[in-house]
Formats: sequence, C-alpha cells, structure tokens
Amino acid sequence: MVISTMPHYQDHSPEMAYSSGTGYFWATKAVAGDSVHIVFDVAQNLSRIVVQTGHSDHPQDILQSGRVFVGPTATKLREGVATCDSTQLVASFHNGVAIAERLETAVTFSVQCLKLIVDVNHDHWVLFANVAVFLAR
Repeated sequence: MVISTMPHYQDHSPEMAYSSGTGYFWATKAVAGDSVHIVFDVAQNLSRIVVQTGHSDHPQDILQSGRVFVGPTATKLREGVATCDSTQLVASFHNGVAIAERLETAVTFSVQCLKLIVDVNHDHWVLFANVAVFLAR
C-alpha cells in the first residue's frame, strides 16, 4: 500500500512512485510535514533504499528537503491511511535524492513501513520519480 498526504496531478498517483511501470507520483503541493508511506504486506529485511525526485523535463520539481524513515510495524488508522510505528531515520534528501545504504547492519528489525517526510514548504510541485527498495540476502 502506498499513501500520501500530498495531492497528485491527474493519474500520477502515489502508487506510481513505487511500481515497476514507467509512471511517477507528481505532487501538486508539498508542505512541511507532508508524507508518503509505503507499507509492505510482510516485513522485509532491507539492504538499501534509493528515492529519486525530479525529472529531466521538470528539474525544479525535486524534494528540496526531506528525510526517509523505516519502521518495524504500521498501524492502519482507517481505509487508505496508515502510519509507521517506532521509526528510525535512515537517509536525508540531497539534490532531490535520498540513499540509505547497508541497512542490514544499521537497522535491527525487519521493515514493514517506509516513510518519506517533507521538511520544508515547496514553491514547486514535487515529482517522485522512483522509490527503489533492495532486499538483504
């Protein structure tokens, strides 16, 4: 399940950032405190996370300041709304990209929930091009 507090443009919904297709999530508004949550059906042992924002056609639509957290569990608040529990910071965004490496040694739990947090208000839309998650062997 992929959910976000940010409104999206047309069919560029949050799920598009975490899919094997060619689409992307295009948020029309991003303010401090907004988030994207990715909740796995089963907790996973992760080794790496890469989040890319922006696009060559829209280079200004990057996440200027944000952080990536992981959590061992997620709480479903209501249909389509969940929150990560007991999160741990694993990466911050720099130039629109966040990379978390060696998670198998940095995180002591299996991850059920990934949370991207917007830290500052953005003047531009934010295009979440890709959220890639790599499993530990």
